[in-house]
Amino acid sequence: MDIENLLKAIVKAGQSLADAWMFKMIVALVVSTVTSVHGSALITFVTLVFIDLLTRWIALCYMHLKDCGMENDLLSCIMDIPTAFKAGYINSNAMKHRFVGKIIVYIILTFMAVKTDELLQLSGETALILKVTWVYLAATEAISVLENLRDAGVEQASGLLDFLRSRLAVFVERFKQK
Repeated sequence: MDIENLLKAIVKAGQSLADAWMFKMIVALVVSTVTSVHGSALITFVTLVFIDLLTRWIALCYMHLKDCGMENDLLSCIMDIPTAFKAGYINSNAMKHRFVGKIIVYIILTFMAVKTDELLQLSGETALILKVTWVYLAATEAISVLENLRDAGVEQASGLLDFLRSRLAVFVERFKQK
């Protein structure tokens, strides 16, 4: 290949890269965010908050079915979600704002923890605030899910909720001793 053809190939490659640059930049941002540790944590928290939201809906459906004198097992509660929306037991607007609000708070807390860990590392200390923050947030969501399931009449949720709370108390005591 001569120099002229090489230059033409380079120009063509540059033009190809420049085509739809905004779309390519957004895709690169999304891919790099999702595949990073913090992006993976965000996806995990979004999933946990969504499960919390879903189990809250199930608990509200349990109340709806109970108030209507109908069978209120777990499957009935799940099947009742559209009806509970129509009956006003589930307010989608409030639920939507709580979901988005939680995610924003989780992002802010993660950012704060990352920056605090950076300061700890600069001062020669062990970075642990991010881990503690993520454990706390995940445990909070897990407790909320179990409380929702308990409120929906799932008997096993109470025992698991007590167990999780006791294990978290041990974890907190161990952290306080460090």
